[in-house]
Amino acid sequence: MRRSCLLTMVVFAGCGLLTPATAATARCLFVAGTADALVRAKAVEGSVASLREAIDKWKAANGVTGPVTETAQKPEPHPYWRSAVSPDLFYTPDVVTDSAYTICWKGVVSPVVCTSGTKVCW
Repeated sequence: MRRSCLLTMVVFAGCGLLTPATAATARCLFVAGTADALVRAKAVEGSVASLREAIDKWKAANGVTGPVTETAQKPEPHPYWRSAVSPDLFYTPDVVTDSAYTICWKGVVSPVVCTSGTKVCW
């Protein structure tokens, strides 16, 4: 199955959980990973692995060696073969952990496609 590493960087202007003293120094970005599979469990596993790979590549490319915090954040779907995913194609419920939020839908070629997302702060 094809795996895709999508690194989407969105710098957040403010984080409500940070104190004013740390808000100026904390930097955050959104990272997403997408994968497809024959069954939902494997697609979720693949998208989380793709997310991990994207985070590791970003950290290496930007010289981030210290600890980072990862907070699950709902991603936008990254479909392979269509421009958008209609609401009736999504599988429920979403899979949410402390560090990743995963959404899945019925694919065009693959039975299941999933995108996992997280907010990384350092």
